[in-house]
Amino acid sequence: MKKSKLKVYYKKYSISSPLIVFIHGAACDHTVWVFQNRYFYNRKYSTLSLDLPGHGANDCSPVSSIKKMSKLVLNLLKKLPHKKVYLVGHSMGSLICLDALINGGSLIEKVFLIGVSYPMKVNDLLLNKSKTNQDLAVQDMINWSLCDNTKLYGSKLIGINLKNLIDTLMRSSKKGILYKDLQACNNFIIDEKSIRKIKNPIIIISGENDIMTPIKNCEILSNTLRNSTLHILTGIGHFHTLESPMMINKIIEKSIEKQ
Repeated sequence: MKKSKLKVYYKKYSISSPLIVFIHGAACDHTVWVFQNRYFYNRKYSTLSLDLPGHGANDCSPVSSIKKMSKLVLNLLKKLPHKKVYLVGHSMGSLICLDALINGGSLIEKVFLIGVSYPMKVNDLLLNKSKTNQDLAVQDMINWSLCDNTKLYGSKLIGINLKNLIDTLMRSSKKGILYKDLQACNNFIIDEKSIRKIKNPIIIISGENDIMTPIKNCEILSNTLRNSTLHILTGIGHFHTLESPMMINKIIEKSIEKQ
C-alpha cells in the first residue's frame, strides 16, 4: 500500500470484516465520505476512503483517464486481505467503479454507483470554464448540483452550510485538477457489450433534483446492466452523500445485509 499512487485512509475493523471502499468525485477528496466512514466502522465494517492522485493530501501527479484511476484501485484491492469488498463511487468515482467491475469484477462483491451517468458527457461551457477559471467553474457546479432548498437552508445536517462546505473543499483543489477530472469523465468510453456482461450486483442511487447526472441517465444505465437496482432520493441534488448521508448509509447497509 505504501507504493500506491493513492493516498489511503484505511480503518481495519478486522481481517474477517467486509471492506467498503469509497471513491470520490471530481475536484473532491476522501472527506466527502466522512459520514459514511464513521457510520460503517461503528457497525463493524472495515472502511477505506482515498485521495486520487492530485487530490486532497495526495501530491502525486493527476491521472489523465478513468481507466488509469480504475487500474490504481484494482491494484490496491489485490493487496488487501478482505474476502468481501464493496465499492462505492460518487460521480467520477462511479465511473471508476464501473471500469473496475469490467476489468476486475472477481475482486468485488457489489458496487454502489451514486450520481452516475454513462456516458458522462460534460457541458462544453463548463469544461472550457474549468480550464480557464477553476473557481468560477466550481461555483457553477455547486449551483447546478444543489437543489434550491439546500442552497437556501444549508442541509439536513444541523449547523452545516453545505454550499459553503463544498465550495471550500472544491476551491482548495490544486490548480487545473477540475479540468483534468471533467475531461477524464467526458472522454471515458467503454464497449456497451462489456457493460452488459457485468454480473456483479449494482446499486444505482440518483437524486430527484440532480442536474449534473439526471435520473433519466441513471435509468438508461440501469436498464443496460444485467443485475442492477435503482434508488431515487427525493429532494436531493448531486452531492447525495452530504445532502442526505443517513439515507445513503441505510441503502448501502440494507443492500449489503440482504446479500
